[in-house]
Amino acid sequence: MTRRIHKIAWLEPARFPFGWEDQNVYQGILFPRAGPRMAGLLDSLGYDTTVISGDLSPFDLDELTANFDAVCISVISCTTPHGLVLGKQLHDRGLPVVVGGYQFAHQTMSRDSLAPTEEALDFVPYVVRGEGYRTLPELLEAWEGRRPLSSVQGLSYRENGRKCHNPDRPLMSQEEINALPLPRWDKVRHRHAMKIFSVHGLLGCPRRCSWCAVWPRDGRRVRSTDPQGVVDELEMGLRTGHYWHVFMSADNFPILPAWAKAVCEEIIARGIKIPWTCQAEVQAAKRKDLVALMKRAGCVRWCLGLESISDESLRDSEKKQTVAEMEGAIRILHEYDIHIHGMFICGLPHDTPESLRRSVDWAKRMKIETVQFLCLSDLPGSLDYERYRLWERSFRPFTGDYAVLNWLFLNGHYARLSTEYMSLAQVQAASVENTKRFYSLRQALVPTFLPNGDAFRAGLREGRSWWRSLAAAYWHNWLTAGLRWRGFLLIRRWERVPLNRKYCQLLRMSPEQVAEKAEELLQYLPSEWLKVLRQVGREKREREQYQVLTAAS
Repeated sequence: MTRRIHKIAWLEPARFPFGWEDQNVYQGILFPRAGPRMAGLLDSLGYDTTVISGDLSPFDLDELTANFDAVCISVISCTTPHGLVLGKQLHDRGLPVVVGGYQFAHQTMSRDSLAPTEEALDFVPYVVRGEGYRTLPELLEAWEGRRPLSSVQGLSYRENGRKCHNPDRPLMSQEEINALPLPRWDKVRHRHAMKIFSVHGLLGCPRRCSWCAVWPRDGRRVRSTDPQGVVDELEMGLRTGHYWHVFMSADNFPILPAWAKAVCEEIIARGIKIPWTCQAEVQAAKRKDLVALMKRAGCVRWCLGLESISDESLRDSEKKQTVAEMEGAIRILHEYDIHIHGMFICGLPHDTPESLRRSVDWAKRMKIETVQFLCLSDLPGSLDYERYRLWERSFRPFTGDYAVLNWLFLNGHYARLSTEYMSLAQVQAASVENTKRFYSLRQALVPTFLPNGDAFRAGLREGRSWWRSLAAAYWHNWLTAGLRWRGFLLIRRWERVPLNRKYCQLLRMSPEQVAEKAEELLQYLPSEWLKVLRQVGREKREREQYQVLTAAS
């Protein structure tokens, strides 16, 4: 293929089409992932990129076909069905289409680990594996006839009916990351609907949690953007909209203390005043000087990876922390008036229904502001995924032409893995019931009437007046009450969604009953998707039949 490429559409689908009735607990706080960064890179190379997020606006196939020369689709696991259907529809209209994203980002090149990529190649002719910052520009050059496809590392593609997988591309160095242009948030369509802005800054994690796909994808050597560059990105992005909050989306913001301090000092030096949230590990809270500096720079919440209150479960999943250390971290963060969003997993090796109920009691006792109880998932590329062949053990109700739809349920809200002590139905029930127990009516209402003692004392230590400290203490609890009330509503709404109710029913059935009843889920999905999936299935069978006949002749 040789064609002129100038206008590029970068699509980041939501789990379902825009406006579709979908229970999404993160509604209103989502934002494009790689799109702004890739728009900055591609535009610096002379292309004109438009980023379209399925959480912000619909995808118009006619408009995309008429106005763009090529389409790039970035997906995570639960948005894969939507992304691949879009890719097939646009490819059939004659547009060059490539898919990439976290679903295809892990590095292992075994036949099994390539299965998601092979699946995607039934829908679209090109898949970028791993980091796309160098692979995608080289693919565009190949489309324009300036290099052969076989020279593009990290690319999988269809050629003459065969699926070809070029060698992996090594991860970018820190120097290469710092040479990337700043993200172009101004290229995001309907960005003014966003209220939360994100900055990444770090790639990789030195930890080795067995269920996590971050370090196998991004490496164990942390690669960071220079602190000045991070704050340049923050400052430039904040000028593109009216944002209420910033999310530091690095998997573990304070993992490099010197870097985190430098970022905070730069934010303070430039006088940027906006509250922000980060993801972090328990160990980082031991550095009180860092916690205090982050608070001064505007950090108001840590999303803390607690996972379990069982030291055995923590140890077996290679999570390097103890329950005692978790309790110490929570006390330190509260001492500095930093909210905690506690992230727990249901279905770790030693979990039982009783131990998970105790987790809720523990979270309440520790006065954690908000929590999540997500089901352990078979994340492609994780250590457990490869070690235990989780693609064979996970609950995947769909088969045949509809098999790709199983990815819809890989977002932590659906049980996919049973354990020695818990069935699939018990894991699902624990996730829902423990979330409901935490987000009870009482939990939501009580903070409305009381000030927060830690926030009050933190205000006095910072030199605020008695009245200002009291006001901050009330505000802390009013915000907590609002977030808990939101959690109260969303988890109960999740239970009422017909698709979710039917899925939970399947978890209680025998394998034979699941095979018979699974297609009942299809009535809750877009009919256009089902039409495309059946078409892809027919085309796949025709290709396989042709290959058999060719080999025989």
